[in-house]
Amino acid sequence: VLLVRNRMEFSALGSKCPHYGAPMSKGNPSSGQGGKNHHGEVGSQCPAWGGSLAGVLRGERLRCPWHGACFNIRTGDIEEYPALDCISCFKVTVEEGKVFITAKKKVLTLPAVTEHRQHLGLRRCLLNKNTVLLLGGGVAALVCAETLRQEGFTGRIIMATDEKHVPYDKSKLSKEMNLKPEDVYLRKPEFLKARDIEFWTEKEAVSVDFQKQRVRFMDGSSQKYQQLLIATGSHSGFLKVPGADLQNVCMLQTPEESSKILKLATGKNLVIVGASFIGTRL
Repeated sequence: VLLVRNRMEFSALGSKCPHYGAPMSKGNPSSGQGGKNHHGEVGSQCPAWGGSLAGVLRGERLRCPWHGACFNIRTGDIEEYPALDCISCFKVTVEEGKVFITAKKKVLTLPAVTEHRQHLGLRRCLLNKNTVLLLGGGVAALVCAETLRQEGFTGRIIMATDEKHVPYDKSKLSKEMNLKPEDVYLRKPEFLKARDIEFWTEKEAVSVDFQKQRVRFMDGSSQKYQQLLIATGSHSGFLKVPGADLQNVCMLQTPEESSKILKLATGKNLVIVGASFIGTRL
């Protein structure tokens, strides 16, 4: 449990970030507006070099030291990506100068709060004829779909992507290249099904008629919508040189491509074009 004192109020939260499990304790407090200190126990160690790396508590927001996910210390709600889930929040009382935390033992072992935050009982109502179409199968479209259900939307939600999988964590493709596709899923298919979020795979959009509010797909089908979100993301830059289309030249975009690179490169000489985060991790 992470105990936070912000000004003169105490909050008790889960001590690990639900993203990659970074501990958010034993650090130094940051300075708030006007130079006033916001006291709290936040921080961890750098995952790269093992050095001291403190998280940040500013106002009522606690930021993970690894990737910057941000949580509200009063409610545990996630307020900034890359984490998708909230952290547990526990009841705190102060009696005769002593701080007491009330929590169920089972909850203390959970890495994140998903069940009661996600409104499991809220699904589609057939009386609501409103359709929201989300083009793209990444984090932006996923969070939009989840948020719509959380905020009480009972209409039809459709996510359409040209990929083969539900939204997955692409950053893991260059970290552990022997993982199965389901090992990098951000949400399992059952999660989407439980919330009546339709997910169409291998469904590439080719045109949008904004006047008629209709999207046409590569397979010849079309879908009418009332609201449309285009969240198709981006792709790596393709090499524009002779030989770039040869069989042993690979891009890293999907779980299948990650496995292919691992298979082709094992025991072989490898050239990596690109020296940013993905290239250096490879």
